[in-house]
Amino acid sequence: MKKLVRNKIPRFAPNAKYRKLSSDEIEGALKDKIVEEALEVKAAPNNQNLIEELGDVYSVLEAFLDYKKIDKQFFLKKVAEKNREKGTFSEYILMEIDNNDN
Repeated sequence: MKKLVRNKIPRFAPNAKYRKLSSDEIEGALKDKIVEEALEVKAAPNNQNLIEELGDVYSVLEAFLDYKKIDKQFFLKKVAEKNREKGTFSEYILMEIDNNDN
């Protein structure tokens, strides 16, 4: 199994093999990691674990922004603009699409 890990993980699991990713591998690894962490959020059995997994998603998102050299304030501005235009998820509205209406 190959996966992106936190910087200090080699100290805790010294028997595994590690290597620094090449620049052309980083974006794909970050995308895979954010999906991995999102699936762990979905599987979280309790609030304590949920908070931990949401923190992991947040950490990967910050790493992605840093890698892409996207300013956090610029990113948050874009999020706010989209929220103003299309709304947020605060009302928990579920859309159901009838596949026969294509």
